[in-house]
Amino acid sequence: MILQRIVAGFGMILAGLLFSLIFKKRKKIGFIFIFYGAITWVITVALKFIWALPINEHLYSWLYSVLRAEIAGPLFWVYIGSLTGIFECGGIYLIVRFSRLKKMSLFESYGFGYGFGCIEAFLLGLAQLAAVTAILTGKVQIPALGWLAVPAPIVERVMAIFLHLFTTLLIIYGIKEGRPSLFWFSFLYKSIVDTIAAWAQLSFGVSTVSHIWLVEGMLLIVTSVSIIGSVMFLKKK
Repeated sequence: MILQRIVAGFGMILAGLLFSLIFKKRKKIGFIFIFYGAITWVITVALKFIWALPINEHLYSWLYSVLRAEIAGPLFWVYIGSLTGIFECGGIYLIVRFSRLKKMSLFESYGFGYGFGCIEAFLLGLAQLAAVTAILTGKVQIPALGWLAVPAPIVERVMAIFLHLFTTLLIIYGIKEGRPSLFWFSFLYKSIVDTIAAWAQLSFGVSTVSHIWLVEGMLLIVTSVSIIGSVMFLKKK
């Protein structure tokens, strides 16, 4: 169990680092744009947590007290997904729209998007390694992670990097080209992905290998749009 989590943690960290470093080297952009993307992620996710911590538990209890479970559940999943759209997509829009970042070139925009996604992979990888420390010290009991499940969080982080990259590019070019529809597509798309993730965590369950890979397969289908879209943006060069 310990070794599996170490492998998963380092795999996630490497996914975060390699995407940024390889892109920086090949496109010769300043690291500052990757850094801006990473800082923007920290700001937007911090704001999302500041909102969620005092609200989510009470909203969850209230929904289930006034509605049937088959209605309350989906409503809460959609709410969780929409928080990502509001804070992450909305935060990127405001930061880029009202700063010099709206003048970024195509590859600088890519760097910003990679920074936004890669910092998440890096920090979640560190969280996996922190879980190992907690297990070793006996402070917490964490479910075992079998070898068949080890690649799942790494694959998920790669998918998430492309999701963040594509949705960030949509927002930036929506601002550059005066096309608000690109922002709203980004908002809706990212909210849908996190709604699926909320359903998986809160209802379907991801405690077995079969469930883990079923969810990853669903997310791979949905996020394949972002992989294709990220490549298509290169045509703007």
